[in-house]
Amino acid sequence: MSVFAEENIPSQTAGELSGSFAVVNKYIYRGGVENDDVTLQAGLEYAHNSGITLGYWGSTLGYDPSDDDKDHGFEHDFYVAYGKELNQDWSYKLQGTAYYYQNGGTVYGDNGDKRKTTAFDVLGELAYKDLTLGAAVMLSDASFANAGDVYLSAAYSYALAQNFMLNTSVGASLYNSSRDDSIIETKNDVAFNEARIGLSKAIANTGATASLDYVFGGKDRFDTDFDDQLVLGLNFNF
Repeated sequence: MSVFAEENIPSQTAGELSGSFAVVNKYIYRGGVENDDVTLQAGLEYAHNSGITLGYWGSTLGYDPSDDDKDHGFEHDFYVAYGKELNQDWSYKLQGTAYYYQNGGTVYGDNGDKRKTTAFDVLGELAYKDLTLGAAVMLSDASFANAGDVYLSAAYSYALAQNFMLNTSVGASLYNSSRDDSIIETKNDVAFNEARIGLSKAIANTGATASLDYVFGGKDRFDTDFDDQLVLGLNFNF
């Protein structure tokens, strides 16, 4: 009579699929207003144990990039990233993103100039504890950017009492004016775009996080002055 002992080996999944859905009172991106009304945003992400992440994020817009007669649109962002923790304090991430706007489209300028609304960029981030430094470089000319434009950012978060989080960030751009045409005519080669300070709090047992951010507006490449903004949000993670 033989007796076999079965060894219980815990199963390990190759990765994790997660998603989010958010409602904000307005959508502010790098200081500029993308939607001045209630905005719906959603995302889906698959993170593999190797450090590779595939994801999608979308948002309603208050305009159509290729049709001035429309007061609504939709932004689709598709990205692939690779990140690793170097130790308990340091980590990094590299990410490539494709920006696609509601059925695509082309804008036309004088002298036969034309540009696609679709854009591509690559982002590098280095994090030390709760501080994250980032640099994003535009890879192609688009209706709103030149290839070679660089966006620099810094973000810091700090845990407060009662599960509140203090969130701060600042962003500035280095614009590549050498690729200007009749569609994009750069006036500022360097511009402070925005600074943010806000609070967020996870709502217990709901998967939801409420947030309040005050955005100090700067300028863009066209020397447009951005207004200060108050952004309220409710984000659900699943």
